[in-house]
Amino acid sequence: MRRSATVLGALAAAAALTVAVPASANAANGYLLIDGKRYVDPSGCYELPQDAEVENHTDQPADVYSDGNCEGRVMETIPAGGSSFTDWGYSLRIE
Repeated sequence: MRRSATVLGALAAAAALTVAVPASANAANGYLLIDGKRYVDPSGCYELPQDAEVENHTDQPADVYSDGNCEGRVMETIPAGGSSFTDWGYSLRIE
């Protein structure tokens, strides 16, 4: 009986870790600088100001879109460790 409780406890702990890890795994590691504003471990869509300077200090590429809300065409991909001065993009997505 005691062994069953130990096994069940270990399984419950493993299940809790499995649920908790994907949330943090969805974000890029590092930070984005958008016109000097820092976003740590960014994930999702960010609106870009006109003539934005973007520095991608993450481990993931960032796509710049022609429209807001990360819609329209991908105008540029800023690689991990890269930067760009983008005057044609209105939003940026990083995962």
